[in-house]
Amino acid sequence: MKKKRIIIIVAAAAIVVIAGFAAIRLGAFVHPYSMAALTEIPEYDILDHQFTREQEILADYQQDNYTIDDPYIIIDPYGFNPLCALILFETAQPCNVEVTVQGDDEYSTFSYVHNTVSTRAEIPILGLYAGRENAITLSVDGDSFEHTISTEPLPVTMQQYTLVKSQPEMMAPGITLFIAFFDHSYSALVDCNGQVRGFIMSPRMAQWMPLLLLKNGNMLAAGDEYKQTPYNMASMFEYNWLGKIFKEYEIPHAVHHGIYEMPNGNLLATANHRDMFESGTREDVAIIIDRQSGNVIKEYDYREIVDETRSPYHHFDPNIINAPNHDWMHMNAVIYDEENNAVIVSSPTQSMVISVDADTSEINWILGPHDGYNEELSKHLLAPTGDGFEWHWCQHSPTLLPDMDNDPDTLDILLFDNGQTRSFTEAGSVPAHENYSQAMHYRINHKEKTVELLWQYGKERGPADYAAFLGSAEYLSGNVLISFGGQLRADDKPVDEIISGVFGNVATRSRVVEVTAGGEVVFEVSAHEAAGVASAETYQAKRIPLYVPESFQYRLAETRGQRLGTSYHVSQTDEISPPNLYVGQLTAEFLDVHREGDRLIIDGTLLYKGERRLLGRAFLIFRDKKGHVYTYAANSSINGRFMASIDLNEIPPGEYQLSIAGALARSNDAQGDRDQGYFKTEYRVTV
Repeated sequence: MKKKRIIIIVAAAAIVVIAGFAAIRLGAFVHPYSMAALTEIPEYDILDHQFTREQEILADYQQDNYTIDDPYIIIDPYGFNPLCALILFETAQPCNVEVTVQGDDEYSTFSYVHNTVSTRAEIPILGLYAGRENAITLSVDGDSFEHTISTEPLPVTMQQYTLVKSQPEMMAPGITLFIAFFDHSYSALVDCNGQVRGFIMSPRMAQWMPLLLLKNGNMLAAGDEYKQTPYNMASMFEYNWLGKIFKEYEIPHAVHHGIYEMPNGNLLATANHRDMFESGTREDVAIIIDRQSGNVIKEYDYREIVDETRSPYHHFDPNIINAPNHDWMHMNAVIYDEENNAVIVSSPTQSMVISVDADTSEINWILGPHDGYNEELSKHLLAPTGDGFEWHWCQHSPTLLPDMDNDPDTLDILLFDNGQTRSFTEAGSVPAHENYSQAMHYRINHKEKTVELLWQYGKERGPADYAAFLGSAEYLSGNVLISFGGQLRADDKPVDEIISGVFGNVATRSRVVEVTAGGEVVFEVSAHEAAGVASAETYQAKRIPLYVPESFQYRLAETRGQRLGTSYHVSQTDEISPPNLYVGQLTAEFLDVHREGDRLIIDGTLLYKGERRLLGRAFLIFRDKKGHVYTYAANSSINGRFMASIDLNEIPPGEYQLSIAGALARSNDAQGDRDQGYFKTEYRVTV
């Protein structure tokens, strides 16, 4: 009897085990039994959202009769710049409205004339102060009308600006744009008194470098969709300071540090290989974007132009072993030399500024220290001449200057010399506490292949203003505006710990200085971190006009923004078989999950036991009730971050549960031991 009972128990156990294996094999434990319990991924299109917002504003406006002495006022109409407003009222006929935003003195008072295009006046108000009552004057045909606009205080997380010196009568005209680098910092408009008069509120729109003032008066910035963090963006926005988006450019290569408007209107940008995860390198391609279509019409792949094995010593390396994607060039600027039909790019990791023929990609010249070049590339190196010559190291922001000597064989270039390491080798490198950064004006004779240093400023400031990374130098018709952009500080002492700065483990500060040709400081602002935030960087500083009329000649709800170019997509993969059991202790935080028409955009972070890891990999799995499964390999980045753009046209119609299979490395070795897992998210998508 006992033996029979044992046999029955063993048989029952075997049946349970076999049934369990069968259930796992058939996917019974991951079968989406109830789609209703999941959250449908929301639809969101920023261009549709803005157009709907304009319709809502007009519908509200039309509920009453508004005049210039009793107008309709809406602060920050697009949720973009809290220090702007839109004033609407009716007029007998189109007219010119003079706007005055009262400042603390004559130099911080802004006045401009807005030409209305209909009898419904839509007046942009720019340059408000934060946290106070702002006095606004509207004048038409000699009659003036006073209004007051109240604003909220600045965010407590905003970097703190301190005015050190200001001589506004000697400054170049305009307002200073402080461009942020990290997504928890704010790009801001700062007046001659160091007061913030505008800032970009959204952490996912127009934050990551760069920002560019276009010839039509609009701004152009990297957009809100990542291809890979921390700053490779798969979109760009053309917008104004009210936040109205006119064009969104989709860029499959992704753009990052630099954008330049060419004479024909096309856009030149620093980018990546289109298939950057297959190429094995990043930030080493320049592209030309057709302004009308948004399509990439030309690529310059610098692996085919210079030597990617040249390896100077620097502090940009994140120290990832077996990294799948190598940032050997870290291209941080691209400009066009119209006179010589040349493309000029900057590589800080190579301490190299290089000019190539725009049509053939043949090298014209290489500006930078001569160490470590092979024989072929050495032929293109510029030879230094003149007294007091210095090389730039890990530079940023090369800019072409006006012709200053009427010599067709020369070219004048201004750049910001970060000075990081000041050596090709670690043994000869200069430590941060002994280093300096500076703006430098070189004159290149491209016929003689020589270079001369004509002017510099910053060396005299010494280690106190040393900036290991970030920064810019802008020529202002005599003056120079300099951003000592990434001043890394530990215990208030200069350090070179760039990766720690990116992760927020050391403070990143900055200082913006305007100097005359004689080196006299006429404007100086320092930026320090806010409480609880480690960043107060200034990637670049630009002097721009506050108001450009061409950027505001449109009517609400008549112009929807255009989407141009080609979206990038991750592809279906058979790299892994979809798991049939939820296992492990992986979870994810989602920073962005939405649909844009037939495209699904996902941005998240993998966690193990609720904690981040440096390296990870995520696979997105879509499963319906019929057992159909579709798997996509997301783009991987640092700190467990993953992102994807998925073409839903690839998936048959139906309801799908979103799950994630993934792994997080236990160390900084991309091929080392990993903790794996598979888990169901709260989302479903209906195709």
